[in-house]
Amino acid sequence: MEAPTPSNEEISETITIEQNGSKYTLRLNSVGDIITFSLDYNSINYTKKSSLKEIKDQEARAIFISYQPKDFFKFLKKSAEMNKIELIKKDNKVVIKLEFEAMFEKHETNIELVSKDQNLEIIEKELKELKVNYDKIITENKELKKRIEILENEMKEIKKILNPDFNINRIKIGNKSVIMKENEFDLIHLAIKSRLNKEVKELKKLYQATIDGDGGLNFHSRCDNIPNTLVLIKSAGNRRFGGFTSAQWSSSGGEYKDDPNAFLFSLDKQKIYSYKKDGKAICNYKDRGPVFGSGYTIQIYQHGIQEKHLYTYESSSSCSYNFNGDNNALSEDGKASWIYAAEYEVFQVIF
Repeated sequence: MEAPTPSNEEISETITIEQNGSKYTLRLNSVGDIITFSLDYNSINYTKKSSLKEIKDQEARAIFISYQPKDFFKFLKKSAEMNKIELIKKDNKVVIKLEFEAMFEKHETNIELVSKDQNLEIIEKELKELKVNYDKIITENKELKKRIEILENEMKEIKKILNPDFNINRIKIGNKSVIMKENEFDLIHLAIKSRLNKEVKELKKLYQATIDGDGGLNFHSRCDNIPNTLVLIKSAGNRRFGGFTSAQWSSSGGEYKDDPNAFLFSLDKQKIYSYKKDGKAICNYKDRGPVFGSGYTIQIYQHGIQEKHLYTYESSSSCSYNFNGDNNALSEDGKASWIYAAEYEVFQVIF
């Protein structure tokens, strides 16, 4: 039977239950479908809140679902007058036991009330669980929103490239790159343009490790104090990747620099990896090649080619760049690892 729609009227009733020569006071209060039971038993108050549909018989049938609270109160009062209500003390609970006939069938139902102290513990426990679940949902929603924004931006950039009406001018690559193909620059160009709001006109080669010398001093002598540089790297395992920064390289002793325009990329996957803006976009060491990110997400040591020292660390949670779970974006195994470098080169981006 479908339950009637309860009104929001507040109804109260007091019932006296006699048992073994003692009298007990049961107070009932309802707002809508929710009933509050309050029983004074041996100087201790026991309570419970419940809707009528939650009060079931031994066969788990909601026998009072068709009742309004005022009808249920009348039923309880009549049952008390006929001594058909039994109170059973059980641990920290008092059970209201009802035996009655409905629809020519005998029914038995138990309504368990707990002491206020225990009820407080239950409420505190439930509230704690709700707060934990709420915090978890908020965190998950933030991460989901961030992931959606990243995917939407990637989708927009890819759509631009796939759009036949997208007329990007092929960039003149001075002293042609030995790592990057001409058509692979489109995605990088879009990433630079979206951050600096400028069209790239030319890439001017500043440095190539296998020609100009692969020492850190060789790199800094050709690339220091020049803004807007593009670093292209090829590992011995033929992974091709790199990074862009508008900050200037310098010969210092471990100086981090912030750069909201910085990003990393994979030429093989044609993906952009955004900077988290933690103040550590690049790091300058006078005896090392280019270093990107905290924990040295990309780090080319002194004589990076000769000694095969190229270090990547994209799997770290403290990484300055967001790889979105793409842990082998740069390295072969997706772990903090030494990657043997075959070549790296640096271009100045000219607007």
